Amino acid sequence: MKSFNQIMKSNDAIQKRIEKIKKQVVNDPDVKAFLETHQSEVTNDMIDNDLNVLQEYKDQQKHYVDHHAYEDCPNFVKGHIPELYIDQKRIKIRYKPCPCKIRHDEEQLSQSMITSFHMHPDTLNAKLIDVKFDRRNRLELAKQIKPLIDDIVAQKSVKGLYLYGEFGTGKSFILGAIANELKERHVPSTIIYVPEFIRLLKNGFKDGSTTKRIEQVRNAKVLILDDIGAEDMTSWVRDEVLGPILHYRMIQEKPTFFSSNKDYNELEEHLARTKNGVEWTKAKRIMERVKTLTKPYKLEGENYRNY
Repeated sequence: MKSFNQIMKSNDAIQKRIEKIKKQVVNDPDVKAFLETHQSEVTNDMIDNDLNVLQEYKDQQKHYVDHHAYEDCPNFVKGHIPELYIDQKRIKIRYKPCPCKIRHDEEQLSQSMITSFHMHPDTLNAKLIDVKFDRRNRLELAKQIKPLIDDIVAQKSVKGLYLYGEFGTGKSFILGAIANELKERHVPSTIIYVPEFIRLLKNGFKDGSTTKRIEQVRNAKVLILDDIGAEDMTSWVRDEVLGPILHYRMIQEKPTFFSSNKDYNELEEHLARTKNGVEWTKAKRIMERVKTLTKPYKLEGENYRNY
């Protein structure tokens, strides 16, 4: 059993050690700056009671603006910077997002703004500034795009575009540019290459994903159907895929865009002819929805893909 003198000497040693730690902590530049900023609020008792908090803050790396990547964040809590604050006469620590985390989250959000199925990278990276508006009819289209985007952002009821014309005139590129413009304004869109999407749906019968994918497209905030009319038309595609998707979007007034090598009449004929024969009534029903959802625009021009 320790004697009284031994206990006192031990306590004295502990106290000296605590004072040494306290001195190191309060003289740390970051801690010192906090204490000076809050000198009207901080007392010695608060420092003593929350010395462990101050030491935790002192011992952490605090990189604010050295432009490191989120994956390489050197902070103790990845992507976060410690911050001292006072609450009910106690010194506390919290963690606010590091600039690298903010940039990372913004990039993740931006990437999630466009959902695509089998789209060419050139289309997914398209920008309006790169679209060739070098003919009168293309300039007229350009004038319509910004007000249309503004209305979508404002959640107004709009008619999308049905862009049709010869191969290579930039229909897909323009729709991709619209999707990217909406992305910049935090409006998500889904853009799909219709022929490949139909094949994907058929393959989905094996794993049960077909219904889920149809619902995903049907519910898209903004839907862009690229190259409709180029798919192999079957009664199932027309009546069980396109019909329900377009009907739902028409009723819900959801912005929908199309590109095609076919005009309205040619698309109607394409929809009518399947292996089961010619069914004009069902084709007309689909076209009523397409016409309700869109404004047709013939895109003229040379084949820009040759450049």
